[in-house]
Amino acid sequence: MSLMELAAFLPSRLAVEVEADCDRLTELRLRAGQPAQLVYAGTDRFVGEPLQPQLVRKIALSLMEHSYYAREEELAQGFFTMRNGFRVGVCGSFARREGGCGSMRAIGSLCIRIARAIPGCAEEVIRQISGGNQLVSTLILSRPGMGKTTILRDAARLLSQQGYMVGIADERHEIAACRDGVPTLDVGPRSDVVDGCPKAQAMEQLIRSMAPDVIVTDEIGNLQDSSSVREAARRGVAIVSSAHASNIEVFVASGLGRLVRDGLFPCVILLEGRPGQIGQIVNYGDGGAVCS
Repeated sequence: MSLMELAAFLPSRLAVEVEADCDRLTELRLRAGQPAQLVYAGTDRFVGEPLQPQLVRKIALSLMEHSYYAREEELAQGFFTMRNGFRVGVCGSFARREGGCGSMRAIGSLCIRIARAIPGCAEEVIRQISGGNQLVSTLILSRPGMGKTTILRDAARLLSQQGYMVGIADERHEIAACRDGVPTLDVGPRSDVVDGCPKAQAMEQLIRSMAPDVIVTDEIGNLQDSSSVREAARRGVAIVSSAHASNIEVFVASGLGRLVRDGLFPCVILLEGRPGQIGQIVNYGDGGAVCS
């Protein structure tokens, strides 16, 4: 489903606005009782009349391809991913269960994040990764919505085109947007994708079965992910990944920042300003030298 196909499920006025702005739109937010919110780089606007709750639920079910129960595990985490890589954040009412939330009972709002390939957007990142005699493991940091996944996707494509065997651990289906195991977004001719399973498990599977030169994965966020990065480094596999942070120094001082302090990510890149814009590059292999 493309952004243009998505418009077919929307009220007519909103559909027209989405189609007109398809090249600039970064998010579409739909909330029951509120007008639709169109989000762009650095700005947003509201369109149309307040949305009825039943319409929001109908749109959500359409985006799930009418397979609500097949998405329960994802929904319990507050999102689901469409087959074209669009990630849809979901809020609403959950059934209570011992130890936390159970299944989602009602959907009240959606945040549709637009995934698109931007060829060439990772060229500066690639210069940092592959500029020397060997690939340099690199971590891309930013706050949410700054284009980390888009850059990772293009980095996989460019590294693959340069002749490297690329493994992609695509836990949330966003990097390659696989359909029946086949990428629908261009990640390069030498890329192999493990899609839809926890990234730690996917990284282990890629190393064991595909012998990659580099693994690309999104959003390292827990100790299990951290352990998998260490194991990949032990086996001589470079890692290109991302994490949420708005400041390099604060991240490096955090628990996950130990990966940087221990030399697992010699290069750290911070995106700031507008989406995709590199604000800072720090090479910890040179004692923490700021490159830009």
